[in-house]
Amino acid sequence: MLGAAWSASPQGRVPLEGPGAPVPPPAAASTAARAILDRVRPAMIQIKGFFGTNTAEAFRGSAFAVARGGVFVTNWHVVSEAVLYPEKYRLEYRTPAGAPGRVTVRAIDVRHDLALVEAQGFAPRPLSLRPGAAIKGERAYSVGFPLDVGLTITEGVSNGRVEESFEPRVHYSGALNPGMSGGPGLDGSGSVIGVNVAGYRASQLVAFLVPTEHVAALLARASGPPIDTGRARAEVASQLRAHSEALLAALGSKLPTQNHQGYELPAKPAPFVECQAAGDPAPDRPVHVERINCDAKSAVYLGRDLHTGGLTFQHQVLRTSTLDAWRFARRLQEAKTPWGVFGPARQLAPFACTQRDVALRGFTANATVCLRAYRKLDGIYDLNVRVVSKNRPTQGFVSSLSLTGVAADRALAFAGTYLEAMRWNP
Repeated sequence: MLGAAWSASPQGRVPLEGPGAPVPPPAAASTAARAILDRVRPAMIQIKGFFGTNTAEAFRGSAFAVARGGVFVTNWHVVSEAVLYPEKYRLEYRTPAGAPGRVTVRAIDVRHDLALVEAQGFAPRPLSLRPGAAIKGERAYSVGFPLDVGLTITEGVSNGRVEESFEPRVHYSGALNPGMSGGPGLDGSGSVIGVNVAGYRASQLVAFLVPTEHVAALLARASGPPIDTGRARAEVASQLRAHSEALLAALGSKLPTQNHQGYELPAKPAPFVECQAAGDPAPDRPVHVERINCDAKSAVYLGRDLHTGGLTFQHQVLRTSTLDAWRFARRLQEAKTPWGVFGPARQLAPFACTQRDVALRGFTANATVCLRAYRKLDGIYDLNVRVVSKNRPTQGFVSSLSLTGVAADRALAFAGTYLEAMRWNP
């Protein structure tokens, strides 16, 4: 059982700093980074993916030992291609000293972007996972293999858990670069506080770690042989359904609303949903448009060219004092709205749509509801909804909803919830 060994013995750890400790001078901080890198180095591997028989790599990432017997943790997005297309890709590792070997995938957690892998012929001492939450303001470090330039450590600050986030993440104010995915984020004593997962390209030192509690949970349920490649897609589909169920449960059975020029429309439904509003302030426009965009920021990585598990919606509220009813109705119908996420035809079937007029509370609207299936993930669908009001000659709205990676019945039920929230309330 892997779960029995996830918490490696802390013997030999050298406390370098902790909560309440004085801020060290620059020389001491550099000494701490060197000490942590020396301790972590023996437990690190670089994971490389190869397409077919090619010796040129297709992708790469990092991993670190978390259990005895050569069990390492990395990100799901590092190994996803090899899990979804085992006939096309193979995985290998390189130690910091350059020793190679084969890698097999033991278990996956798509929702939290984690995977357990086994390095054949290499079983270093595991790193220690810190069970408590990362503390805001404490010194932190990240280790990995960025851009194939060798093992690297970066130094920064832990800003604790990200507030108002659907999935828990640790905010690391330090540099994470491509190739460091799957490496450890560490506190000042060398204990792991998270797994490197993502950074914002347009930001300055804003990066994120998956908290160690999810590593421990994955270890606790992982046992037996490596993941069955024949059942891998069924496992991915099951995890995506569980993710969407958790998301919809967090939104509740009734959506809050906000009044926009007499229309009650769905508003921010949960703290983790980010909503922004904008409009054109120019007074001489023939049509004045107010836009509201909301994003749950819940999407998970499925494959190199597709993210799923997201929820977004947008309202465009229009009014005019110069156009006649016919021209205004045409502007409503021509209003551009987001139309789900794009993805390759080899993974996604075409949308199948139904369009009809519906009687909502106090007004009539035209609603288009569309579903598309994932070709190789049974029971997984994307939903798109577009609603256009029809009750006023010189004002109206166009609303769109996108929900991805969800079971068809749950998608259609949420479409009903979305429509039920709309009301004419002048």
